[in-house]
Formats: sequence, C-alpha cells, structure tokens
Amino acid sequence: MKKLTAVLCLGVLALGGIRMAHAAVTPEATMPRNKIPKEYLWDLTKIFKSDALWKQGIAEVKASFKEFASLRGKLSDPSKLNRCLDLYFAKHGLANRVTMYANLREDSDTTDALTQAMNTEALALMADFMRETSFIKQEVLEMSDTALAKAYKSKPGLTQYKPYLDELRRRRARLLNPEAERVLSMAGDNLWAEIDLNELPSPLESAFHALLSDIVWPKIKDEKGTEVQLTLSNYPKYRASSDRRVRKEAVESFFKTIHRYEHVFATLLGGQAQFNKFLAQARNYPTAMEAYLDKDNLPVTVYTNLIEAVHANVKPLHRYVALRKKIMKLDQVHLYDLYPPLVAGVKSDIPYEKAVEMIQEALKPLGQEYLDVLAEGMNPKHGWVDVYPNKNKKSGAFSSSCYGVTPYVKMNYFNDFDDVSTLAHEYGHALHSHLTMKAQPPWTSRYTSFIAEIASTVNEILLSDTLIAKAKTPAEKLYLLTERLETLRTTIYRQTLFAEFELLIHAAAEAGTPITADLLGKTYGTLITKYYGPEYVMGPTDSIEWAYIPHLYYKFYVFVYATGLSSAIAIADRLQQGLPGAAEAYLDMLRGGSSKPPLELLKEAGVDLTKPTAVEAAAALFDKTITEIETLFEAK
Repeated sequence: MKKLTAVLCLGVLALGGIRMAHAAVTPEATMPRNKIPKEYLWDLTKIFKSDALWKQGIAEVKASFKEFASLRGKLSDPSKLNRCLDLYFAKHGLANRVTMYANLREDSDTTDALTQAMNTEALALMADFMRETSFIKQEVLEMSDTALAKAYKSKPGLTQYKPYLDELRRRRARLLNPEAERVLSMAGDNLWAEIDLNELPSPLESAFHALLSDIVWPKIKDEKGTEVQLTLSNYPKYRASSDRRVRKEAVESFFKTIHRYEHVFATLLGGQAQFNKFLAQARNYPTAMEAYLDKDNLPVTVYTNLIEAVHANVKPLHRYVALRKKIMKLDQVHLYDLYPPLVAGVKSDIPYEKAVEMIQEALKPLGQEYLDVLAEGMNPKHGWVDVYPNKNKKSGAFSSSCYGVTPYVKMNYFNDFDDVSTLAHEYGHALHSHLTMKAQPPWTSRYTSFIAEIASTVNEILLSDTLIAKAKTPAEKLYLLTERLETLRTTIYRQTLFAEFELLIHAAAEAGTPITADLLGKTYGTLITKYYGPEYVMGPTDSIEWAYIPHLYYKFYVFVYATGLSSAIAIADRLQQGLPGAAEAYLDMLRGGSSKPPLELLKEAGVDLTKPTAVEAAAALFDKTITEIETLFEAK
C-alpha cells in the first residue's frame, strides 16, 4: 500500500497537559514481547491485579448461579425483581471483565497455552452466565404493563432500570410461548440476544469459512516472475499490484477457483437467508430486514433510504471509473483495475509519539474535554494501549471495553501513515466507550452497531482533512486525496452494493424463489454494472465475487459501514464549520449509550438518516475529491 512521505523526529511532546518522553522503539514483528518497554504494553492490572484474582472472579460469578436459581419464577415480586436486576448487572459486569482480561492476555501471545486455556474458560463462563440468567428476560416480558407499573410504585429502586426494561419489553408482542422460545433459542435465534451474536458465527457461516480454508488456491507469478502461492491473506496484496499482469492473474485465477464451488457457496448463503427468514417469520415479522433492524430499534427506511440515495448519486462512481481509466492509461477498466494505488507509494516514518501529536491537532474541533481524555488514553504510561507488534501477537487493531474499566486499544504500530489513521480510528471507539460509561449506568451503556462506527470515522475524517489542508507538497496532497477517495468508494458505494445484494437475496427467499448460483451471479453482476457504469467492463467470472464475502452472513449489518461514514462526514463538517453547539451535541450522542433510540441520538447530533441528505453529502465529497485529483494531475 502507498505511504505518505514523512520523515519525522521523535521528541518530547506536551499534549493536553500531559508530557510524553519515551525511548524510541523500532517496530519489528518478530520482536519478543519482553523486549518491548513496559510503558508501551497495556496494563491489565486495571482489570485484575493478578491471575489469582481473575480466578476469584470466575468463582464469584459461578457462586451467583445459586442465588439466580432461587429467584427463578419469582420476579413478579417487585423486591425480588429489584434484587435480581441488581445481581444481574453486578455479575454480568464481572463476567465481562473476566472475559476481557483473558482475551487480551491471549491476544498478546497466541502461542501461550495458559492464556488459551484462560480464554476458553472465560468464554464458557459467559455462556453459562447467559444460560443461568435467561429466565429474567422471559419473566420480565410476561409481566403486564399494569403489574410493572405497580412494581415501580411499590419498589422505587426499580425505576432506575426502567430504560432497560422498556427497551427489553419494546418487542414483547414478538414473544412466543416458553416452549417455542426454548426451541428458537436452541436453533440459534439471536433476535433477543443481550450480547451481539452477530459477532459469533452461525453454523452456516462456520461452514462457509471452513470451505474457504479447505480450498486449494492456485499459484501465480509475482512482479519478478517468481511463482508464489495465492492465499486468502495475500490475495488483496496481489489484487492491488501495480503490475497489471499480476493483478489480472491474481483476480482471474482466484475467481476461477471459487467458481468451481459456486453451488456449495450458493447453498450456504441461500441457507443463511432462509434461516433468517425463518427466525423473522417465527416472530411474525414480514421480512428478515425488518426483524434485524427492529432489534436495534431502527426503521427500515434507514436501510432503503441508503440504497435509494446511492442510486440517485451513482454518477460520481462512474466518474471514478473514468478517472482510473485516464490516470492509469487503460484501454478498459476491469475489477482488477479498481484496487491498485492511483499514485506511487513513498516511504514514511512516523513514530508513535508524533502520531499522537498529529491526532491531537486534528481533533481540536471536538473540544478540550475530549482532548484531555484523549491525551490521557494515548499516553502509554496510563496503560490503555498496547502499541507495537511482537512475536506471536495477533495482527490487526481493535478497541475493547467493559463497564467500570478504562478502554483498551490494541495496535500493531509500524510507523506507517496507515497506522496513524488506524490509531485515530481505534481511539474514536475507545473514547466513545469512555464517555458512555461515564454518563450512563451499566444497563444503558451499550450502544448499537449503528452508532458504533461513527465515532471512529469522525476521527479519521478530521485527521484526513487536517493533513490534506496542511500537505507540504502536491505529492503528499495527491496521496491523501486518493486515500480519501478509496475510503469513500469502498465504504459508501461498495458496502451499499453488498447491502442491496443482501436485501435482494432475502427478498428472493421470502418470495419462495430458489436461491441458486445462477440467480446469485446474475443479481450480483447486475448490481456491479449498475454501480460502476459504462466504463467498467465485466470479466467472465466477476459475478462470483459475492461468494467469498463474509459480511453477507452478518444479518443486515454491512449497511452500517455506509451509514456510519455518511453520518461521520456530516458531523465532521458541522464541527469544522464551528457551528454553535455542534461539538457538545456530538459528545452528547457519544454519551447516550442506549438511553435513547439510536436514530434519535444521531438526529440530536445533527444527522437524520431517514432523509438522503447525509448520503448526498458523502457523494458530493466523493465527486469533489475526484475533481481535486484531476486538477493536481493536470498540473503535473
């Protein structure tokens, strides 16, 4: 991937009143963990001081099962309901801490048998806890409105749980009898889950991944003519090769291989759509989309408005294809021409401390309160962040949090510009969790996936816009503009294409149409042609791309990437304009958790996704970026 030119010196930075002065570290993936200065490792003692105390946490959660059992069948008594909810949130929080501690320990060293066993034990504990407490939902949903109103009056302590109980009971008309609920639960129903089971694979998704892992992929010749084994992990690298022969061979051989298994992939994806249809209809939802959006209290108009708005603003994507054709001097634009960089990569060297400085500068529109927390969290001495790669550390980056503990950020920081952007992204998540936990009690501190990607993306946009505005050379500016362009293309347009494809698959299942490989290929191919326009030329196997996309098994989740980025662009614009109250309105959204419906929280931050305005603005930014790139290239 192309990188920004930036040879920057490591120094002492004064950020938000906190000074950082650390020894320079040269990132190295094979570095032993014990060779990394301790200050750059996360401090898990904030969760548990020792493994022995972690074990005590497990024992304490297990000991609570007896008291939960004594309360089963008795929640119509207000005092017992109050006690049960007190106990539930206390022990659920403890179980979360047990799970997070073990997960972060294992993530640091995947070869450590002890931490692997700890993680397995923690996950088993959480499964046991959810099973032992499942009666709470059933009994609360069975209570009449009158009985619950009386309970609030007779036991004032219960009123603190009213937002949680109201949200739990919002869909009580969808509740079935106890035996039917038991059967649906055994079948894998997650429409009532209090943990996000979209994060856990369904049997069909597991089979999909097993099939992918068992496929023997072909060999291709790299840029030097050396034969290399194509894999799922290196396919994106060769797909983005600047050598057209290499990327063409990678894509065509990859798709040709998948095509041999098209009927198996179609059976798996069709089976997932049929299963989603079954769960929705079992609860009397007219469509699977309505069922899964209702889980997060979202109207279907949010989903359909996104697709309609993208359709109405697809011309900039057609311009994008023409831009690639012109800049890359291509006779035709194929799928394998969409991923190589438009500008040549250049070396970057941005130490972690400099990245912190860059991010702090870019996020000034968010205000001093945000910056102060950010400065604390990004300073390694406070233990929030695990900065550098090390031998046997899992790849990638994430933010993890549980109530009552500071958020944790995992990085594999290699001093690249992309790492700076990732750092800004993950701290968006971390501060979202921090602000929510500070403002909300445990029972309204969880925010939905619909909101989750906005905070991270706002940070990325503010960083990108700041760097573009301060670019020292046309080459730097061009690089940054092309990065923005690709983010918009792959998130707004490509993810919406996936979302529309998912909707059409389910519509076919709900209409009783057999979901075959031929149907899926024709449907996907039609969408590719519609989205990318007349300059794009379909290859003979391009329409099989749907077969290896895991997001299509996530149950109407993928659309939130597009709505999240559209919302973030609108919010960032309000912040950069300095509109009165914009920053506080946005921070209030981050503090909101689940205290209000997600669409309402977003509207209060200034974005209404039931209207096309935000998506139109994102498309306009995409179009504007194309114009800026064209201007810079013409000036070269």
